[in-house]
Amino acid sequence: MPIVSIKDTNHTFEVNKGEILYDSLFDRGHTLPHGCLSGSCGACKVEVFEGKDQLDKPGAIEQNTIDSLREEFKILHGEEFIKNKEIRLSCRAKILGDVIIKPIK
Repeated sequence: MPIVSIKDTNHTFEVNKGEILYDSLFDRGHTLPHGCLSGSCGACKVEVFEGKDQLDKPGAIEQNTIDSLREEFKILHGEEFIKNKEIRLSCRAKILGDVIIKPIK
C-alpha cells in the first residue's frame, strides 16, 4: 500500500492505490486545505517533494488550474519561486505510490 507523508510533520498515512489524495487523507482523519473539491479553485494545492511520478498525470481541469496557479505565483513571487516546484491539486491527484507533499498556503 502506498504511503503519503506530509513534509515537516509526523503525519504519515497508508492509503490505497488509485485513491484521490484529498479523499484518502480525509478518510483517515486528516483534512487538507480545500475549496470546491472539483479542481477549479486551486485551494487544495500541494507541492510534491518526492514521488511526483507516483501520482497519475493531471487531467485537463487540474492542468488548467495548475497553469493558472503557476502564472499567479510567477507574478507574485518571481520565476525562481516556481521553477522547480511540482504543484498538484489534492482533490484531483490519484495516488499510485509513495509521495511526500506539503500544502501550499
